[in-house]
Order: sequence, then C-alpha cells, then structure tokens
Amino acid sequence: MKVDPCAAGHRLPHWRTPEMKAIRRSVPIAHAMLPPRRLLIADGSPASLAALTLQERPDQTILWVPALAQAARPRPLAATRRQAAHFGTDRVVGPGSADNGDSSLLFHSAESALTMGRLLLDALSAAAEWRCGRVIWPCQAGRDLDRIAAVHEVVGCVGQLARMDPIWRGMLPEIRTPLLDCTDEQVADLIRASGAPIALCWWCQAEEASPCGDCESCHRWRAAHQLLAAA
Repeated sequence: MKVDPCAAGHRLPHWRTPEMKAIRRSVPIAHAMLPPRRLLIADGSPASLAALTLQERPDQTILWVPALAQAARPRPLAATRRQAAHFGTDRVVGPGSADNGDSSLLFHSAESALTMGRLLLDALSAAAEWRCGRVIWPCQAGRDLDRIAAVHEVVGCVGQLARMDPIWRGMLPEIRTPLLDCTDEQVADLIRASGAPIALCWWCQAEEASPCGDCESCHRWRAAHQLLAAA
C-alpha cells in the first residue's frame, strides 16, 4: 500500500528511499472523524510564529505551551501570548502556560529522542483534551538530513506507541512538522511574507526588555534580529 507523502504532513528530501518510506508508513494520518482544530506546540520563537501564520485558521489554533521547554520562561511565554492575541485567540494552554515550567530543555535545538517523544506524547494527550485533529510541531532541522530522519523516526515511534492505547479508537491526531527542512533565514522570510511583526517573537536567552544580540540564540536568529532592528 502506497502512502501519500503529503497526507503524512512531512517534507523530506529523498523520501522515496526505502528507509524513509518505512518511517513515513508509521506516521499517523488524521481521520475524518476528528475536528479541524489544530494544536500548535508553542514557545514564542520565530518558528512558532511562522508555523502559526501557515495555518488556515490561526484564530482557531490552540497554542500549547509545554513545561519541559524554554517555552515556559517569562519572556517566551509572553511572546506566545502576544502571538495568540495578534491572531485573535486567547487559547494559550498547557503545563508551561502558568509560568512554572522547567527551562532546562529546548525543543528547537539538539534534544534527545526521549525528550522529543515525551513532548509529542504530551502534545497528543493535549490534542485529545482540546479535540484537535492535528498537532503542529514547529521543529527545525534545516539541511541536516540525519536530524530530519531522526525526527521522522521519533514521530513514527510516537504514533505506533500511541496507537497501542485503546483510548484513541482509531482517532489519533496526526503530527505535522511544516518547518522541518527550513533554515532560520527561511523562517524569518515566512514571517516577513505573512506581514506579522517579528516583535511578536522572543528568541534571546536573556530576560531583558529586548533581545541582547550577543547570546547564542541571538546569533542563531540573526536574520530575525536584523528584521526586528529594521522595523
């Protein structure tokens, strides 16, 4: 049985290889019974904003803030709330939305498969609670094919594990990674093309009034920082 790569919701160079086909075959596909509402794993970053702008109905999107991420720090959390307000939604939920999260783990950089899996399983549970048919994970790998493959493998394993739980009864939300093969510059371009102000984002490791421009995250998001400076 052939799997439509578009239906799986992931973009991957060389997806026609046997290894990638096997990974894709295990990715859960949305069922018609599930509502069209989306749940976005949010951390206030440019990637989160770019993923939100790609949704057909951003105002109907649930912004879910995980606890085990930098998302729960005050500045990123405030950025998530700004993004929600900009698109006309007050649906900022999740364990990290109460300013009590653990900022020791990041999910847009180099995390372990266990961390990614735990994050996605929690997101699936939240999607079920909020009756969402799709989970949007704005992770990035850029041109790193090994990391792209690792993300797809984790998504497939999470889908297989979740389907073992009878609570889903064939209605498991699909997981999509629309920015997986995007570079930071491409993410910044998506935001600029959407017309959303880059000031809605936060990427700095410091907790100052504005991004410092000197930390590792600011160097990483140099393109976004330049857009902010030009605004």
